[in-house]
Amino acid sequence: MFTVRSRLVASALVLTLGLPASAAEPTPTADAPTRAAGLHGHRYAFAAGGLLLLGGAGFGYLAQGEANRARTLSSARESGAALDRARANAATANVLYAMAGAAVIYGLVLELLPEPAAEKASLTFHF
Repeated sequence: MFTVRSRLVASALVLTLGLPASAAEPTPTADAPTRAAGLHGHRYAFAAGGLLLLGGAGFGYLAQGEANRARTLSSARESGAALDRARANAATANVLYAMAGAAVIYGLVLELLPEPAAEKASLTFHF
């Protein structure tokens, strides 16, 4: 019997052994509409929202670190400067969170609209 002690190696084996099953999926018929894989049109809004959310989380983490650092400083001037940096990072995080929410709401609106209306409301440029 074969034993694997590492979860990473076990996960890789499961995924590798599962790949031939996914390759044997039936191909779509000529009657069914085909859609290429990847991000299309308004789906970029979801990706942008996710990236903005990650950026906001990063700035939030930096703000929290600066606020904790300000508590440990003994000089009032250095502590005030650290708190100012923490406030600036927190404000940037809040703006990025708002932009992420707006991008996701925009993507949801375009997802729920009928196709012709979604194409007209899309912010992408068509040649």
